[in-house]
Amino acid sequence: MLICLVLNKITISCEEKNKSLDFIRGQQIEVGKEIAEQREVLDLIEPYKAELDAKINEPLCYNPRLLTKKESDLETSLGNLLADVCLQAGDSILRSVNGKGIDFAVFNYGGLRAPLEEGTITIEDVFQLMPFENRLVIVELKPDQVKELIHYLEIQKQAHPIAGIRVTMRNDKITKVKINGKDLNPDKNYYVLTIDYLQHGGGNMTFLTDPEYLYVSDLKVRDALIRSFSKTDTLRASLDGRFVEN
Repeated sequence: MLICLVLNKITISCEEKNKSLDFIRGQQIEVGKEIAEQREVLDLIEPYKAELDAKINEPLCYNPRLLTKKESDLETSLGNLLADVCLQAGDSILRSVNGKGIDFAVFNYGGLRAPLEEGTITIEDVFQLMPFENRLVIVELKPDQVKELIHYLEIQKQAHPIAGIRVTMRNDKITKVKINGKDLNPDKNYYVLTIDYLQHGGGNMTFLTDPEYLYVSDLKVRDALIRSFSKTDTLRASLDGRFVEN
């Protein structure tokens, strides 16, 4: 079966005078195996391709086992790893901005787009895991918004990556929440780390859209992972009971 990429080219011709547009001409070009490669184009891009290939295949660290988001229903080693790395980066950012620390972090299950295979982890692997341009965002949530967040985790019953928070469920109801080792304070504001996509209401996380405080960082999730992995010899990721049902 031949799969073709269809490119639509539109040419508009006019001059910077008081004249009307006479015509628009379009041509559909199917890009497939029958179109011969142009050597001069390949020669032009080859140096850039070689440089990009070398960069994207740069080894970062070693992963001793397969990490996948389908490991269990409520938490995964892959999600825990991502959330922990981002929490550490986000906490450093917030402390440099206003001297305060992040209370906990929450991300979305669907944001994990690929597993991390056993073996050497490269920059390309991180791009496959996090192909989006999402940036780390810090919000200060009021008590009612934190309550909505907890309810969201309860009704979703999905392995959304979280860090700094431990949740216990029983009979599909959340019975205990601890943040940084302390019971959830129903009257307290909390600093929460997330990404811009979710802060804008993505994934139906509407409780993040109107925070008491908002700081949008320049650090992308992907870059936070690359920085952390490049300083790590061997990845350590596991289930630790941060979201369980008993």
